[in-house]
Amino acid sequence: MPIKRQLMAEQWNEFSRQIIHKDAPEIQKREMRRAFYAGAQSILFRVIESFAPESEPTDEDLKIIEDLHQELQDFAKRVQQGLA
Repeated sequence: MPIKRQLMAEQWNEFSRQIIHKDAPEIQKREMRRAFYAGAQSILFRVIESFAPESEPTDEDLKIIEDLHQELQDFAKRVQQGLA
């Protein structure tokens, strides 16, 4: 049986390598991971809600996804600049 790919874990690993200092305490790493996954779950719920199988995605749905993507990119830039 092939191993199922864990996309969120991949994202967390990349994020944590770029953002979390290697000497950060374990509690900080754990709490950041929890917050990361909680945020992902919240966004995923919103996306699933927008793309319910009984309806086609609307322009508004697509705009929400685009806005979320931009917001996440902007936040990542602020983090890298030490502003967030």
